[in-house]
Amino acid sequence: MKKFLLTVGILAAALPAFSSVDVNQTTTPEYLNNYGYSEAAINVIQMQKAMFNGEKYIVPVSSQVHAKYYKDNKVWNSLVDATRSFFTYLDPALDKEQFLRTDIKYYSNTGDF
Repeated sequence: MKKFLLTVGILAAALPAFSSVDVNQTTTPEYLNNYGYSEAAINVIQMQKAMFNGEKYIVPVSSQVHAKYYKDNKVWNSLVDATRSFFTYLDPALDKEQFLRTDIKYYSNTGDF
């Protein structure tokens, strides 16, 4: 009887180890999405994970962000790009779609493009 209780005790102590969750599993986008994390938080976690592993991670960005401004006219497209570059130069806080990939400087210079 003592051997049976000892075996049951050892198995009961080891049971939580069988149900543990690995760090690689807890940082997958599916796991984070199921536990209520936002898309921005999931992107931050995935980018940090890739940076620590020495990999390159490209943040998924909608291709339709500026699509309403672009036409089939090259002059119009260059005008839109020039205007966006001008305002990017003036306002260092403007969103350049460089999420976690930019070195924020609190002044404007010619290297901001």
